[in-house]
Amino acid sequence: MKKKIKKVIIILIVLAILAGACVGGVFAYKKYRDENLTAKVEYVSNLNWGYYGDEGTTVEGYITNDYSQDIYIQDKKVKEILVKEGDSVDVGTPLLVYDTTQEELQVDMKQLDLQKIDNDILLANRELERLKKVTPVPDDYFETQGDGTGEEGSEAPLPQVFVMESQKQLGDAYNYIDGSSNPYAGSGTPQDPYRFLCTPECYVTGSYLNMLVQKEQAAAFEIWSGNNKDFGSLLSCWIVDGSDMASVAEDSRWQVSTQEMVQEESFVEEEAPIEDEAEEDENDTVETVYTVSELKDAITEKENDLKSLDIEKRKEELSLQKLKKEVEKGTVTSTVKGVVKSIGDAENPALDGSPFLQVMGSSGIYIQGNIGELMLDQVQVGQTVSVSSWNNGGIYDASITEIKDYPSENGWYGGDGNSNVSYYQFTAYIENPEGLTSGDYVNVSLTGETTEMQSDALCIEKAYVREENGRSYVLKAGEDNRLVKQYVQTGKTVYGSAIEIKGGLSDSDRIAFPYGKTAKEGIRAVESDEIE
Repeated sequence: MKKKIKKVIIILIVLAILAGACVGGVFAYKKYRDENLTAKVEYVSNLNWGYYGDEGTTVEGYITNDYSQDIYIQDKKVKEILVKEGDSVDVGTPLLVYDTTQEELQVDMKQLDLQKIDNDILLANRELERLKKVTPVPDDYFETQGDGTGEEGSEAPLPQVFVMESQKQLGDAYNYIDGSSNPYAGSGTPQDPYRFLCTPECYVTGSYLNMLVQKEQAAAFEIWSGNNKDFGSLLSCWIVDGSDMASVAEDSRWQVSTQEMVQEESFVEEEAPIEDEAEEDENDTVETVYTVSELKDAITEKENDLKSLDIEKRKEELSLQKLKKEVEKGTVTSTVKGVVKSIGDAENPALDGSPFLQVMGSSGIYIQGNIGELMLDQVQVGQTVSVSSWNNGGIYDASITEIKDYPSENGWYGGDGNSNVSYYQFTAYIENPEGLTSGDYVNVSLTGETTEMQSDALCIEKAYVREENGRSYVLKAGEDNRLVKQYVQTGKTVYGSAIEIKGGLSDSDRIAFPYGKTAKEGIRAVESDEIE
């Protein structure tokens, strides 16, 4: 038994010795390998890009000498063609004119809609201010006493009183509108409704509204300051579309200022003024009484109404801006200096997807690039920009000839930029492109100025910089010629693929590519001329 135990112990000891030898051999091999591995290093001065000017106003682009302007009319109607095939055109030459009658009418209607919203906002703000000045009663007030009407409840609204003028018109403005009233403009369609000038007290008869329903016509009832549409300002506008409403009572009357029906008993004929107003019973007018909770709810509801009106106004303003741009684009100009190659038939445009009008470039050279949507208001067609070549360092003047209406599908040239915004393709024209060839890459300074390279700027490729726990570092050759981890302070990204080094590194340092099996501390650094 003792012999067997001794034998097992001996075997275990031998195995332990062998295992230790293997582990030691592995570590020895790793040490040997690390001692003999080398990492290629480059002087930072050789890797330094520098950068031109302010990156915030500089974008990349590329040169092309094969450029044409293709015009697709889509669902638009051509009013006039100003050129013919074979004509030579310059940048900015008018080519054709669209019929923008419909868009102009829509602009007018949209402006009326906005004025109505402004009036609604004004009225809502007044009502909100009134509510904020109301002194409420306790919530249990009406449970302990009546409200003076013999009924339980908190609301005793003021009776509506509408004074009907004896005459139908006050100057050019109507006091009431019926079937015999004549609009001052409009054809009665929803896009071009009948337009009436109304006094602030004007009402519309139910019979006239029913006529709009039967004929599916539309009318706009406008109230202008001073009852003058030529010199006054629009205070409110009530647009009624008969194709989108039901019939009303024939004998009903609808007040233009409130857009609501007024009860028959609320109408009284204009009478002579009461000689002694003091004899009126002050109790004839009963104001609305609110409890604390009712007043709070009323204020909240009015504030929500104002928020909704603000959102609606913003939407309408955006829609109006879009319509105005469509009107402004009524005349299409050439973005190319060249020759008109082809023109389609305005009455029967082709349906095969081909352009209606095409201009081929014949001289000069063009640049194409992308700008972010946040810069669209800073860059305009016709603007002069400065261009610097990547190849020869030359600086050229160029003119923006076109900015696309829709975002580019390929995003931002260079693969970088803010991914949260859309990018729009632009084209710029260089009249004297000496030294530039198709396919060259350039920097385009949208401010119109390109500065010389900044001598104190240190920018290297992003690939040479890694991150660790939120800190950036490079692998630098140390004093013992071994790689060490050097933390650096980084700045802006320039040209899409380089990064500014603001601290921790100098031109005289040598750094290695921080990826691969040799990218770790302790590896021996060698320069390019040391590698066989």
